[in-house]
Amino acid sequence: MKVDWDHLQFFLVLARAKTLTNAARIIGVEHSTVARRVQSLEVALGTPLFKREATGYELTVDGMALVPRVEQMEQAFLQIEKPQQPLEGRVRIGAPEGFGTAFLTQLLAELSQQFPLLTIDLIPVPKMIKLSHREADIVISIDRPKSGPYIITRLTDYCLKIYGSQSYLAQHPPIQNMEDLARHRFVNYIDDLIYSSELYCLERLPIPLTANFRSSSILAQQIAVNAGAGLAILPQFLAHDQPNLEQVLAEQVRFTHTFWMLTFVDLQHEPRIKLVWDYLRKQADLKQRILMD
Repeated sequence: MKVDWDHLQFFLVLARAKTLTNAARIIGVEHSTVARRVQSLEVALGTPLFKREATGYELTVDGMALVPRVEQMEQAFLQIEKPQQPLEGRVRIGAPEGFGTAFLTQLLAELSQQFPLLTIDLIPVPKMIKLSHREADIVISIDRPKSGPYIITRLTDYCLKIYGSQSYLAQHPPIQNMEDLARHRFVNYIDDLIYSSELYCLERLPIPLTANFRSSSILAQQIAVNAGAGLAILPQFLAHDQPNLEQVLAEQVRFTHTFWMLTFVDLQHEPRIKLVWDYLRKQADLKQRILMD
């Protein structure tokens, strides 16, 4: 059986981009060309590789099995074409404010010392960085995009718990069960400025609670809790090194969320992007005790 390498390349781009329009834009051809090439590959292999869904082209079982094999071939070609590229240039990383500041800053500062010709731009902001607008090369997001010309990986899970300062807890009624929370003050997000439904944690507790201090910034919330403004649901990576903060109802209240890491399909094999991408994945694995309990 003879298979055209070009057909395989079209297949791989469509598998990543999910739609004919996105795949065609990446390759620089008409979307009908992408469809024709993929159809020719399916005929040559004698099996369907995609199924049409509302969200775009989804891989069949045979399609999913083919992807890693084609990626190996792609990587081999890239190594031949680009045997040595200096690790220089700029990599811009967008991330949620708390994670970017408390977790990524030190890691990326250490990486920049190892590669002095590489410029690293870190953008930690309390909003969603839009990769589609090319605001960054790599984006860390709490929401997973449903489609687009992106490479997406689960960077890490992280847990959130209720925390209060030692002084606040000493001056207010003891908390032994969920109902006791109703007698306490809370720090939370400003509801009309929340940029993701993932941030609604206090609202998911089984009893109605009202925040007395609110901020769109999770860092401001942490400072407010340290100052005694009330209790808050905070990520463990923000609270683990705060000696003044104590967990409340640790066995009863625990949320687990996910950080996703994204980049454009056309950037994934750039040496500077791959360096930062692989480094962040490795560091997230090594620092699970900070992120999860």
